[in-house]
Amino acid sequence: MTDVGNTFRRYLEETNRFQSYLYSYPHKTAYRAFEEKLDLKELWATEKKHALYLYTHIPFCRMKCSFCNLFTVSHPKEDLVSLYLKKIQLEAEVVRDALGDFNFAGYAIGGGTPSHLEVSQLEQLFNVYTDVLGLDLKNTPGSFEISPDTINDEKLTFLSQHGVQRLSIGIQSFIESEARSVGRVQPETLMEPLLEKISSYQFPVFNLDLIYGIPGQTPETWLASLQKAVQFQPTEIFLYPLYVRPLTSIFKKHISIQNEDIRSRLYRIGRDLLQANGYVQDSMRLFRKPVDGLRESSEYSCQEDGMIGLGTNARSYTTDVHYSTEYAVSKPNVAAIIDDYVAKERADFMAANYGIRLSEDDRKRRYLIKSLLKAQGLDGAHYQSIYGTDVYTDFPELQILLEMNLAQENAGRMQLQGEGMAYSDLIGHWFISPAVKNKMQEYVVK
Repeated sequence: MTDVGNTFRRYLEETNRFQSYLYSYPHKTAYRAFEEKLDLKELWATEKKHALYLYTHIPFCRMKCSFCNLFTVSHPKEDLVSLYLKKIQLEAEVVRDALGDFNFAGYAIGGGTPSHLEVSQLEQLFNVYTDVLGLDLKNTPGSFEISPDTINDEKLTFLSQHGVQRLSIGIQSFIESEARSVGRVQPETLMEPLLEKISSYQFPVFNLDLIYGIPGQTPETWLASLQKAVQFQPTEIFLYPLYVRPLTSIFKKHISIQNEDIRSRLYRIGRDLLQANGYVQDSMRLFRKPVDGLRESSEYSCQEDGMIGLGTNARSYTTDVHYSTEYAVSKPNVAAIIDDYVAKERADFMAANYGIRLSEDDRKRRYLIKSLLKAQGLDGAHYQSIYGTDVYTDFPELQILLEMNLAQENAGRMQLQGEGMAYSDLIGHWFISPAVKNKMQEYVVK
């Protein structure tokens, strides 16, 4: 066994498997100001643009959960929200002109809390999609995030009528005391009628989020939340381990989360119960039920295709450049970045000035991470067709996953299996390049 293999094996055996989420690569804490601004037209000139993904970030919430390190502020002034949406439109106009011929294969509206927007503001945003960017909402899969305290019948009707395919709600826990411990005020008596109401709208995909590892949570209370979630038959259920991130309220209060052993146990309880109820595991966090006739884009590949981000902290991806606005967690710094965004003029949106250039090594790592950590796995032949090299030669550590029975290989496709999925965050962090890792470590969260 090589030195790299031995080191990787020890890492897997000795390191806490709960590191932090790795849903994108490189992580935004590796972004920096570019030495020179990058003209968007030049940046996108040679890119494939027939199957882009569109993400819009709404950085507003009624309240901020104690575990949340997302880019958001609570209780924004109404004029700020309106001005922000006007700048979204301006940015979209600039992006349209820079891209030339393009097509979106899907879109998502996240935050923050998009359902914080009033219906008139939702109309304003969706008009940008149709009138500026030319989206066919009825035939383009779209996802929208809501919260229990900001959704109502009028908004649900609007979203349904405008073809939103996927609705996602963060419940975190059905146990009221547990929800309160992470800053959520959602009486149990209100949650059941709300979820029944949402279900009545029959969105093609209804997703529900739960968190395990909450202080005071037990296997029994976790099981109760899981059973309650299954009762509403959501299409998808995300199970998130609780992580304490710098500058969050839970971090400032020095609240310690439950240890690895109990979180591992809670993960297995959740996995086993959902699989017993017909859910198929797609990643460490995502479990979904197969849905007949679901409108899904077969064109977009998150490993390869580009993304356009609108709004603060929304990332855009070309083949070798990722860019966005700056990132922050604390309210004053988030507010300052939003203020800077709403002060922008048309010319300010015509160039990228903050992000990261990906080396070929990092492009390979991105493809590996975003493939291997999903159920579909890593297609070695496709990897070689893109990069001209063998993935096992580039990353000999992969062989250790096979030897430890954390993964299996079928017809040239490597897939995590059994406990392998539970190691996803640990595996993902191993494959971060030294250069990106150094930038992440040097970054000071503001």
